[in-house]
Amino acid sequence: MKTLAAVLLVSSLCTIGASGQSLQVLNAASFLANEALTPGTIISIFGYRIATGTAQAGDPQNLPTTLGGVTVKIGNTPLALFYTSPNQVNALIGTNIAPGSYQLTLTSPVGTFTTPITISAVAAPGVFSVFGTGTRDGAVLNAITFSPGPFTVTTHGAPTYLSIYVTGLNLSAAPTVTIGGTPVNVTFYGNAPCCAGLQQINVQLPPSLAGAGRVEVAVTAGGMVSNVVEIVILPNPGEGLFPPQAENTPRARELADVAWIPGTHMALITDEEDDVVRIADLDARKIINVIDLPSGSGPNAVAVNAVGSIAVATERDAASVALIDLATGIVTAQIPTGGGPSAVAFYNNLAVVANEDSNTITVIDVTVPQVTATIQVARAPRGLAIDPTTGIAYVTCEDAGAIVEVNLSTLAVTGNVPLGPNSRPKAVALLPALGYALVVEPSDAGGDSIVAVNLSNGNIQTTGFQVAAAGNNDLVVSGNYVYFADQTGSSVTIAKAGVNNNQFTLTTESQVPIGLGPRSLAIDTLDNFLLVTNEGDGTLVLLNLSTLQIAGTINAVKAEGESEGEDDHHDRGEAANQPLVQSVQPASIQPGQTVNLILNGMNLQGATGLDFLASGDANSQGNGDSERHRHNGHNGHGPFSNSDPDFTVTAIQVSPDGTQLTAVVTVSMADTPGPRAVVVLTPNGESNPNASPHDTLTIAGATQNDQGGNGQGNGNGQGNGNGQHGNGGDH
Repeated sequence: MKTLAAVLLVSSLCTIGASGQSLQVLNAASFLANEALTPGTIISIFGYRIATGTAQAGDPQNLPTTLGGVTVKIGNTPLALFYTSPNQVNALIGTNIAPGSYQLTLTSPVGTFTTPITISAVAAPGVFSVFGTGTRDGAVLNAITFSPGPFTVTTHGAPTYLSIYVTGLNLSAAPTVTIGGTPVNVTFYGNAPCCAGLQQINVQLPPSLAGAGRVEVAVTAGGMVSNVVEIVILPNPGEGLFPPQAENTPRARELADVAWIPGTHMALITDEEDDVVRIADLDARKIINVIDLPSGSGPNAVAVNAVGSIAVATERDAASVALIDLATGIVTAQIPTGGGPSAVAFYNNLAVVANEDSNTITVIDVTVPQVTATIQVARAPRGLAIDPTTGIAYVTCEDAGAIVEVNLSTLAVTGNVPLGPNSRPKAVALLPALGYALVVEPSDAGGDSIVAVNLSNGNIQTTGFQVAAAGNNDLVVSGNYVYFADQTGSSVTIAKAGVNNNQFTLTTESQVPIGLGPRSLAIDTLDNFLLVTNEGDGTLVLLNLSTLQIAGTINAVKAEGESEGEDDHHDRGEAANQPLVQSVQPASIQPGQTVNLILNGMNLQGATGLDFLASGDANSQGNGDSERHRHNGHNGHGPFSNSDPDFTVTAIQVSPDGTQLTAVVTVSMADTPGPRAVVVLTPNGESNPNASPHDTLTIAGATQNDQGGNGQGNGNGQGNGNGQHGNGGDH
């Protein structure tokens, strides 16, 4: 996890951009514009070649007004500067600047740039995120242990307190905070001591949130709602199918989305921590196959085409999607998308992907496969639904509080339906027989808000309907029945939709206890099942829609052949599609030498690179000791932050059947002698990183005792942070 100071200094260089010489001024946490700018707010100014170089302030508490030759003024008042670069400047609106309309002027060695700016008396606070995007994992710490999530509701046997980091918070009155739609107790709010313009809010996690899984966090101040970020809340130790573990301990497996494979008795389940897609046999009530994705990809949403031949899984942490051939279980392509792809749906041969970080949707023709269009929408697209008759995609843009309509025939935006300044829409589903779209807002402070939108005229109707528990994360529709996942209520709510005197109505039919943290829903029309992934307890529940009784429960974190109680990445190492290295030729190389390396094995198709891991450096998939990838901020080439940098690899070629890979490999003169496990990076993940006699390349000069290393995972996934429970925190 980045430190907050690093997030403040750099924020996100790739998420927001501006073309030409125009400037865009946004809240540096939420990336919202004028409605989120108030005195005391940290801002990001985006442009194109607005400065000559990069510079950052040495002390984020005592900031200069000139940095890297750059000055910024609002009216005649200079701003303190955190960071400058050719395309972005981070600054602080002084508390001495009164609300009103101004001209912002940026002066640098390149020239002078101006833009109008409005400073509001009260604005929506911006919540910082781990990735510096204002979306996904929030910059939230355990206020007692100073560690990032995931969190349990107790720490050392007492209630857990969290520190949430924001900017632009109005300190004249206590803010309100919802987690998973549940209002939580605010125990402290005020300025954080580490950085100018940064505020901290401490809250207590209530016992009712235990096992809720990935839920939203939102802050309301001055009647205005922040951007939405997320945290993961684990069950109490010993609950669910996972083996008992200590409080606040990350798990190796976290269920995300589910999709039924049409015409079959099977479903796909994504696991965002294990970086796999599991195939569930709904008749046999078990996981029958595991499909590897690249380590660190963070698979989230998954969709299957109408004929059940191709699946697309969004890789939220890799800005890409995986195309999966369901006949073979092989990932046939990795397609780059925008940042943070978080939802996907099919329209004929087109896969439509909502990119939460980059405010775009990506349209992919899966038959080619290639991207056919990238379309700009509003802030933080989070959910989508497609009308198969009209070809209109309805995209919920969470932080913009709107639904954007995209015509998939013309690949153009055709409409924008504002839902209100404090609306934070997430999942959306269509009721075509009634002519409505139904939207859920899991961060609604008054309990879940369910909004109906008339598709013929765009009129918005608040339904007055609330699910049985807050934290509704997903919904699906079958006929005129709507099924809601009550994520913090461990249940599913079933309602019947109708229209009475031009008013959309929802009537509760039933509430069914379903398990801990129901996160995602799908309908199996062949078996007439509602499929529910319970992130908290690791199950897939099959609810019979005729009887509203649970027809079966599948252990969705256990692959066939695994022993009970696994909580590691062992199933990745045994996936049928995992690349396998069976021999390395030559077996040794001299420092400074260049060789034509030949690897023989299986599933090597589409190889994109090679990593060389020294003994003891492997970030193991199989032993569960490594808490790898996204939560420790690793974002480098390949999954292994400790790959030997003294190797250069070019001219990778793979045989059509994926059984042989050749490459030109050079090792520098300065490299240390010893064995290296050769790891192949492919669209189907990586070959096993644990060194063995079959996949080792030795740098000559090693002693006999150095040969044949046994790599072990050593990542820990922990961030550095300081915070204080009850008063300001510095990290």
